[in-house]
Amino acid sequence: MKKIVIVSDSIKKNNRENTVGKHIKSNLEELFENRAAYQIVYIDEIKPNDRIEGDLFLVMSSARGKLIKDHVDDPTKIIVVRRTFLREGIEPLYNIPHNEDVLIVNDDAETIFESVLALYQIGIRHINLVPFEWDKNYHHIRYAISPSESDFIPEYIENVIDIGNRVIDISTILFMMSHLDLQDRKAQNNFFQYHQKLLSLDGNLEDHYNQLLVRTDELDCVLNLSHDGILLTDQSGKILVSNKVFKQIFDISIAVEGLYLNTLIPSVDFSIYESAHTADDLINFRNKIIKMEKSEITHYNKNVKVYYNFQEVTYIKKLEQNLTQKLRQKGQIAKYSFDDIITQSPSIFSIIEKSKKIAQSDLTVLITGESGTGKEVLAQALHNASKRYNQPFIAINAAAIPENLLESELFGYVSGSFTGASKDGKKGIFERANNGTIFLDEIGDMPKHLQSKLLRVLQEKQVSPIGADHIIDVDVRVIAATHKDLVESVNQGHFRRDLFYRLNVFPLELPPLRERKADIQILLKHFTDGKYELDTCCKTLLDAYDWPGNIREISNVAHYITTLDEGTLITPESLPSYIRHHSSATESKDLQCNDYKVISTQFDVETVQAVLSAIHFLNTIQKSSGRKHLLEYLVLEEVPLQENKLRKILSVLADLGYIEIKKGRSGNYITSEGLCYLESIRVLLKK
Repeated sequence: MKKIVIVSDSIKKNNRENTVGKHIKSNLEELFENRAAYQIVYIDEIKPNDRIEGDLFLVMSSARGKLIKDHVDDPTKIIVVRRTFLREGIEPLYNIPHNEDVLIVNDDAETIFESVLALYQIGIRHINLVPFEWDKNYHHIRYAISPSESDFIPEYIENVIDIGNRVIDISTILFMMSHLDLQDRKAQNNFFQYHQKLLSLDGNLEDHYNQLLVRTDELDCVLNLSHDGILLTDQSGKILVSNKVFKQIFDISIAVEGLYLNTLIPSVDFSIYESAHTADDLINFRNKIIKMEKSEITHYNKNVKVYYNFQEVTYIKKLEQNLTQKLRQKGQIAKYSFDDIITQSPSIFSIIEKSKKIAQSDLTVLITGESGTGKEVLAQALHNASKRYNQPFIAINAAAIPENLLESELFGYVSGSFTGASKDGKKGIFERANNGTIFLDEIGDMPKHLQSKLLRVLQEKQVSPIGADHIIDVDVRVIAATHKDLVESVNQGHFRRDLFYRLNVFPLELPPLRERKADIQILLKHFTDGKYELDTCCKTLLDAYDWPGNIREISNVAHYITTLDEGTLITPESLPSYIRHHSSATESKDLQCNDYKVISTQFDVETVQAVLSAIHFLNTIQKSSGRKHLLEYLVLEEVPLQENKLRKILSVLADLGYIEIKKGRSGNYITSEGLCYLESIRVLLKK
């Protein structure tokens, strides 16, 4: 939400509350309602080092603007507010006799002068406005007027007229609407209603608004910041106001103000909309499809002006302003960007940097890598970094769709082209993805006869639906992916050589997870939302595992942990058994040659396993694991042991770093290395 800061002089003025800021705020709320935030700042409360945050800063004079320019991030956001009067407050002034002296009263000399100037600008010139001075006598004056400051009017004045507080003028409102991007129908309706209440600073009554639209810089800014073509005509079709987008849409290079719409664009018959108060239609102009909205502007129940809004459609029958919503409903949006790729791997960083450059091209990309390495995520990131980011992204898996349906999915079909076909026909993904990106996953599994048709689409940028006697031009970028070695497939005759070279313009190869070990732990933390920590043994097991399913597999492991593990520390027991067994079996080769030999030459390995298991269990239930408790537990486990032998086993395990012997009654504690050894020895004993 945009923030508007209203800058006022001080909270108190002439020993009374300064209400200017509140009146301005009330004005803005009437126009913009709750679509902006408002703050009143008083100049005399601003300290030398204060910074004022906001999107627009409204000041009542340029002098006030200079006072705050060093306190805002961008002085161009400062606007000097032009103020005028409401029509209902000024109308009584026309009843005052001509050439009558009229005292004008406000709370200080500066605001009195501003009020006099504003009244003259809106055409109050049949009376003589006399600025009020506190030390003078005005018994000869019969009339006094004031903008809601009647308390200052001398009591002896017979006729007092309160003309109401000054309000923001049209030119300032137009500039604010442009800067705050409030161009919707609701804002326009509020604006027109507000305009009807005002007397303009630049002319008399009804004609002033159109004069202002033609000549003010503020309006030029509003119109030309719009992405739509805007046109204002009178009832006869004479053009009063236009913007540069209107000229671009209709290929116009000359000034159009004063010309007639039907003469300027004779190929479009605007006369068919003359009888309608509003209209919403699609029009054709030089191979363009343009959405047109018409609305008549009413003053005093009389239609006096016609407002047009034009939007060029980006591709056939799809309007740009509804495109994102429609694509999201159909699942044709790329969700991922390069920022969503989680990595600490130099090889992945290199691919990302290369891909950012590739994204700026429209040429085809071939992504290779094992299943689960993130090929579609990379394809979506490429699309979102390209100039096609707000167009469709459609993914299709060539291996997942039966061969007899794949052709119709890719290229579509016309009505009655085969048995079971829809009577209305069907658009293929190349037609649906026009102006966007198609991701062809598992391209290596595409049937040979469809490879030929795909090659033609890539070469000619045209598709021919099944059963059609015509071709359709398409503008689509293709990103293909496969886990297969396409070079080998080409050599074996399974994949067309010419199609391979057409696809392989920008090759990107994603390494498997086992070759980017640095990413294993951060990916697991990412998929578990950072709720868990990994103990040392668990890290060892994760790094030792090969991860044949790559990122997809590590995501599955994360789901396993978050579903079954109630703690916050991931230990070997938190992992699926196949990872523990695989990793432990890999490490057990070294154990057989090193620690396993040390232990097995002195003790029975199963007894050592029982001792380690007992320590681990007692540590887990937070019970002392001294020799006494260990001997009692081992008896229950049917592993009777003499205290002297237990002491020797504990000494060897401590020397190997598998346990830590605490002094006193604390007992023994298994280390992360001991947990890894325990898991490994379990696997070894199962063989």
